[in-house]
Amino acid sequence: MYRRYTLDEVKRKIVDVLQNAGTGLSGVELADKTGINRMTITKYLDIMNTMGLVKKKRAGTVNVWFLETGISDIEFPVNYVQVQQRLIDFALAGEEEQARRLLISVLNSNIDQVKIITDVILPAANTVGELYSRGRLGKTERVHLAAMMGELIDLVKFNAHPAEPKMNAHVLCIAGTDDRAHLAKSAAVVFQILGWDSRYVGSVEQDIDPFFDIDLQRYVSKVWGNKHGLMMVCVFSSGEGPLRFIASTVKAIGGRLKGELRLAALAPEAEAAAGENADYAAKDLQGMVDWAERQYVLVVSRT
Repeated sequence: MYRRYTLDEVKRKIVDVLQNAGTGLSGVELADKTGINRMTITKYLDIMNTMGLVKKKRAGTVNVWFLETGISDIEFPVNYVQVQQRLIDFALAGEEEQARRLLISVLNSNIDQVKIITDVILPAANTVGELYSRGRLGKTERVHLAAMMGELIDLVKFNAHPAEPKMNAHVLCIAGTDDRAHLAKSAAVVFQILGWDSRYVGSVEQDIDPFFDIDLQRYVSKVWGNKHGLMMVCVFSSGEGPLRFIASTVKAIGGRLKGELRLAALAPEAEAAAGENADYAAKDLQGMVDWAERQYVLVVSRT
């Protein structure tokens, strides 16, 4: 009887076989060793090739298949700590293509996509910051690695498979200081994955002036003026000043919105200011997201 395989099952079988085949294997050999029929395994090899998991070389009339560099070290189901370490290794070695391929392969596995941000990319970004603070990285290398992490967050954004869109769930993610831009961008991607109408505003640190409050309020009115439901503003800042400014500016427009406004802040260095100015002072990104999800349930239950 013909058996249907999931992508994860086939992927695991092929990776297990190829990681012990240094000279590669043909499709016929892979079919024999995995017990999967030739037609099925050819289809999945092409899919895995597109995903960056395997590569092929032509030997006469035969395609010989190999694992891409680094893939043999990935366990299925995915071990997030292992993937995080592999990502850090690739980043520090300057192997950007390998880092991208690693994330693409994980994204196309049966995994919690949010954890790619919270348990892989953000810890890797934190490691870069720690290495710089210890004098293990120069300024130029730190800037380069920070840019790479930003690109990897974008890669997740454009390759993730979002959940069913949530009705009337809106979020703006704003960085009050430049050093928190990666967190704000990460949050926007996480909310997008969870089905929110999500926008990443960017860092406003260099734009804050006596008239910026008017500009920010105009922007909020433009994107949310005719919308209903929950309006969540998430602020990420390492300084009290930008946090207080954004919070007071956003709260001032709350009465003009048709939905319910909530403000959450992630600002460990300005914890007191976060507690005073936000509806919720988060300890980490996951805590902020969990709180936002609970607020959404409450708002929906009242409508």
